[in-house]
Amino acid sequence: MDLVTLVTACALSVDPKLMHALVWHQSGGEPWAVSVQGEANPRVYPDMREAIREVRSNFIRSTVRIGLAGVSVPPSKVTASVLLPCRNVAMAAVQITKLTTQCKTHLQLKSDATFCAVAVYRGSWAQPDVKFATDVAASVAKGDAPNFDMPSGTSTEIFDTAEELPFDAGPPVVDVTAAFADQARNWSSALFPQKSKAPANKSDDNGAAASSTGEPLTALKPTEAKAQDRGLFVRRSINEPSR
Repeated sequence: MDLVTLVTACALSVDPKLMHALVWHQSGGEPWAVSVQGEANPRVYPDMREAIREVRSNFIRSTVRIGLAGVSVPPSKVTASVLLPCRNVAMAAVQITKLTTQCKTHLQLKSDATFCAVAVYRGSWAQPDVKFATDVAASVAKGDAPNFDMPSGTSTEIFDTAEELPFDAGPPVVDVTAAFADQARNWSSALFPQKSKAPANKSDDNGAAASSTGEPLTALKPTEAKAQDRGLFVRRSINEPSR
């Protein structure tokens, strides 16, 4: 499974182009990444089990952002269900949606509520991360966030009982691609539009033509300043084969 497919299936409340760019600038697309406050680069672990063990053992007094989307979680609360890639992206999307609504009432930031939401998500209300939001906005506008195959073991399951992990005994597995397959396909088409024949109009009992149209997705507006490559994260090579 590739990164775009995962983000499209899991970030159902946010434009997948936005979440794809956010994931790229936050973690470089590494599902087991942990960003520690005060460290320039995220720590990338080989699997979920080791990431959980290391966070719980070594970062008790630190603020950490975990997973693909860098969800902020107290180290003692880091579990498999939060680090699971689809669940992680879905949690971030919910936070971005709520922050966007709150930003619309902000006296200084309401003109670009989505930009505001990303800056506050990565920082705080007191210290929004404007640089991060600018980088994400630029990637949304240019479409330069790369796509690549995810490591083996990642999926679109939003929960995982993870029986091999003693840290978490979460709820039953739910695969969001099965629950939201149609919506995921529509959003994937929006990311990578393809030419296709227009479907024939259907008529109702009164002979009136009926058609279905989707509402446009909201995208970030980049700031006028040219975003520079943050160079903070270990980027996965686009040509790197699946593990």
